[in-house]
Amino acid sequence: MEEKDTYEQPTGEAAALAAERGLGPWSRTFRMKQSRLFGKHNASRLYIHANGAVVTGPEGFRAAYDWETVRILRYLSTRNGVPWDARYTLLDPHGAAVNIGPGTRVFLKEEKQSLGITSVVQGALFLWPNVWGEHMMQAVTRTQLPKVLGAIERGETVNFGAYKVDRHVLAGRKHSAPWSAITEISSFSGTLIFNGSQKRTTVDSAPMENIANLDLFLQLCRRFKG
Repeated sequence: MEEKDTYEQPTGEAAALAAERGLGPWSRTFRMKQSRLFGKHNASRLYIHANGAVVTGPEGFRAAYDWETVRILRYLSTRNGVPWDARYTLLDPHGAAVNIGPGTRVFLKEEKQSLGITSVVQGALFLWPNVWGEHMMQAVTRTQLPKVLGAIERGETVNFGAYKVDRHVLAGRKHSAPWSAITEISSFSGTLIFNGSQKRTTVDSAPMENIANLDLFLQLCRRFKG
């Protein structure tokens, strides 16, 4: 796939869905490497628009996600300690999920419950996940940050799956801590770690792959921590 291929115009059906959802102008298109093994996905596409994305797949599958409401999970796999594949999961407000990009992502029952996942579709292994994946994560953070900050300031709690955030407390699945007690945020082997004084862990550690809208979540943590 060459860069010129990413300017393939959306199909009429995909363009109509994007217009219906108010996703704005289309910018780029991504597909997977054409193959016999995954032939059913040869016509699958990821269309990036100004305000969201459309994913298409076999048997007429089409789904639209806008940056204001989508939740995105990123699963990074490694080989010999080196980043290898990036599988992204897009979640709509009703919990319908589609996995896209190279790699494999399987959700355990408790993970589905904490993230509110009601169904999962295995989408195509779209090429260049480092391009479209990072673009989507940044677009979500840029769009949702003001709304999320407003909700927190009004006293609401925001759920990121593995963690819940309010103005005073960061809550994990088992343990919580006031923001004033959290002085350092780090990661190790794909796990997020929150430390307080004397390097003591304050809140449950959790795999970053289980945190919805990770970039947005980390921005909030940096803003509120002690």
